[in-house]
Amino acid sequence: MINLTQKEETMEQASLKETTFCDFNHSAISSLAKKLADGETNTRKITQSVFKHVRDNIRFGFDIVQVKASETLEKGYGVCWNKALLMVALLRRNKIPARLAYNPVKRDFMRPAMGDAIDTLPETMNHCFAQVQLDGEWIAIDATLDDATYQKLFVPHNVAWGIDWNGKEDIRLYTENIAGPVDIFEDIDAAIQQNVGNTMPPPSEAEAFFGPANQQMWQAVAG
Repeated sequence: MINLTQKEETMEQASLKETTFCDFNHSAISSLAKKLADGETNTRKITQSVFKHVRDNIRFGFDIVQVKASETLEKGYGVCWNKALLMVALLRRNKIPARLAYNPVKRDFMRPAMGDAIDTLPETMNHCFAQVQLDGEWIAIDATLDDATYQKLFVPHNVAWGIDWNGKEDIRLYTENIAGPVDIFEDIDAAIQQNVGNTMPPPSEAEAFFGPANQQMWQAVAG
């Protein structure tokens, strides 16, 4: 957990803003945020509701970085940066400070989902997750893997991490594959426009690049 400091109090203001990609005033985001809060005032309970929804109702699937939160919601799938951004948008819409964080991870993190195709990727990449401010502390929450994908593809590989969040402490996946320290994207839009520091195919080639991999993975999860 990260204790709140004076510098971070300034960052807290930024962590409630709408941006081009974090478009939480979009009607679909706004409606879902209200539904997930369901009149609750306890920010931890709201955060748990948002986390579980994004984790399991937005299935894990590969996509480019430059996708708005509302677009990920419409698609119904996303990879770490897409799902983390959607979670940040839903939390900010509920007036809960949230931000996009990342740390470098070894590509082997995704081997259970991609198999040997993972060897075509760089040895390390920036993995994104959300941080939410609860009772003066920034807590890491990672909703990347939906339960079905986790149980079907990752549990059989005896990964050293789980996907449940207890509502209190940091949850980060990939513990055995961490390759660098956690850092924060202070400007979400700038980070996304720069592909969160990763090498990505151009948007025009995204479907050809990711489509077959997603279909194969989703069939394996459903089978």
